[in-house]
Amino acid sequence: MTCAEEALVKMLDDMNPVCGDKIERALLLFDEEFPCWDEETFALAGEDFTTLKKLCEIGLLAEAGRGYVLTAEGGRVHAECSERLGLPARQIGDFDAGEALWNNRLYLLMDRAFVGQFGIKEYSVNEPLSFAPDLKREELWKIEDGRVKYIWREAPLVRSLLATFPRWGVAARKFASPGSEGMIKWVKEAGASIGELRFNLLLRSRYDFELYRKEAPLPEDVFRMKDADRLFFFRAKEGRYDEIYDAIGRLHIFMLDQRRVYIPGYADIDAHEQENWTMFVVAAESERELESVAERLARDGKNLIEPAAPLFIIGTSMERLRRQEEPEDTIYDWFCDRSVHIVRPDV
Repeated sequence: MTCAEEALVKMLDDMNPVCGDKIERALLLFDEEFPCWDEETFALAGEDFTTLKKLCEIGLLAEAGRGYVLTAEGGRVHAECSERLGLPARQIGDFDAGEALWNNRLYLLMDRAFVGQFGIKEYSVNEPLSFAPDLKREELWKIEDGRVKYIWREAPLVRSLLATFPRWGVAARKFASPGSEGMIKWVKEAGASIGELRFNLLLRSRYDFELYRKEAPLPEDVFRMKDADRLFFFRAKEGRYDEIYDAIGRLHIFMLDQRRVYIPGYADIDAHEQENWTMFVVAAESERELESVAERLARDGKNLIEPAAPLFIIGTSMERLRRQEEPEDTIYDWFCDRSVHIVRPDV
């Protein structure tokens, strides 16, 4: 038995069974999606944040990125605990501790921001989303008269995609979706590149879940976008607007793929003829930073969404989410009353 294991056994022996379970549960919170935690995130998850220091003292955790991560020994003990409890033990790959902690905090604060009444909330962190064509920045957007202008529809590869997959909207439902097979074939024939888009946090909000749960899934809905409102949270930093424009433009093309290739007929209207919302959520650290970024994007106005409407650009901040004492009932309540509305397609 290693020194760390002996220390852990002694710690558990010194506590009552409930406290022992608490220590083990705390260790198991570290996984491939949430590999970094701090006192605030532990408290938000309903755990005793003092446990972090204890696990650090016996060598199972180490400080990193203003939080705590598993050490090699901590990873080994974590895997043993997982195996004993019959839980999947996935290897944690490389990650940036600071970014992982920020994403973790955003998820926990958003999850408590609304209950999700009558529905379910599906969150993912840093989820890889593939899209094609992957255009260079100069093909994606430009600044014209001080405002952003998206020009990706003029790109030859986009024109090729539109010509190859002309069916979209509700009328496309009576035809088979081209899906992944159709996309792969077009990519090869057109010589297009496949890009990967990642957001700090992605929420698929499925309201009125009981009404939709018996709907047959579409095999080609590989990104699980059907019958869901989608909120793509992007960490926006003041002065780094090129990154924001890139992310919005790539989201445009990702949604173009959904509308033309993967779920044509269901990308914007669900199986019960209700509108599905697609939202790009500017997520800032402070209210001051959010105000600055929102002011800049508001000057771009509907130029941000015109090629890819319906699309909402809204904002929130860690500071704003922390201030919210009571959760809203639904995502729609949170959107209406708690978020900053930057650009909307319906006004």
